[in-house]
Amino acid sequence: MISMGAAASAGLTILGLAILFAPRTPDPTISVAAERLIGERAVVAVAELDDLRAAIMPGLDAARVGAAAVVSGDEPPSPRLEVAAALITDAEAAVVPARRAVTALAAVYGAWRPDATRPPEPIPAGELTSIAAQLRSAGEAADAFADLRARAAGLPDVLDDVFSALDRGNLDEAGRLTVGARADHDAIVAWETDLVTLPVWIETTDAMISAVEQILEATRAGDDAAAAAAAGSLVGLADDGATADRALRIALNEGGSALTAVPLERLAVVLRNLNASRADVAALLSEPSD
Repeated sequence: MISMGAAASAGLTILGLAILFAPRTPDPTISVAAERLIGERAVVAVAELDDLRAAIMPGLDAARVGAAAVVSGDEPPSPRLEVAAALITDAEAAVVPARRAVTALAAVYGAWRPDATRPPEPIPAGELTSIAAQLRSAGEAADAFADLRARAAGLPDVLDDVFSALDRGNLDEAGRLTVGARADHDAIVAWETDLVTLPVWIETTDAMISAVEQILEATRAGDDAAAAAAAGSLVGLADDGATADRALRIALNEGGSALTAVPLERLAVVLRNLNASRADVAALLSEPSD
């Protein structure tokens, strides 16, 4: 509840501004006082906006590093995205002081120049917290993406191991590896995605695994002709394999970037709005006197 004393104080402040800025015959003393007040509040607003930007930048840098980790696949991305989310959440504390400073400036500037455009508030309260939540959610999805990426990237090596086992006559090992390769392939097929190039890789690797399965089945049955035919089919897929690898790299880069695209774009919008607000506020410091 607002106390009577606080209400009276607020009323006196508003009354004072009304008296100070009310239309009347120009008085140089009033102009100097108004411009001084606007200048003082503009200085405070610039400082608060700079503090807000300084609070956001570490989180933005960390988010970019996390996004790069999603694309590269060199390490689990969620820890880096969690760090970014924590930093962005911490930056929320600087939003309210910046908004208050700009609002206080806009109030006196609007009273002094009613027809002029007032400087906009930098960003909505809670925006950074919302973006941080998206980064955390992206981290969970990114870890699942990293697992699928590892499965996809490892399939050529698994198939090479299958061939080595076949050369050694170790059908049990070749069979076990082939079952694993098929399981990895099925997991990637089940991944819900609209990546344009991924079906190229899926189709080619499916054909390769199928040829290996046929080689194993024919070898176990002692059908040398069928085994040779399946091996010939596998050799014929060599050129398609190179194309499939390129398609996979494109799909993984596209898919990894998409996971963090929304929070990164929202952060970019925040910075654009913040910079625009600061520019408008700073312009008042150099605004010519009447």
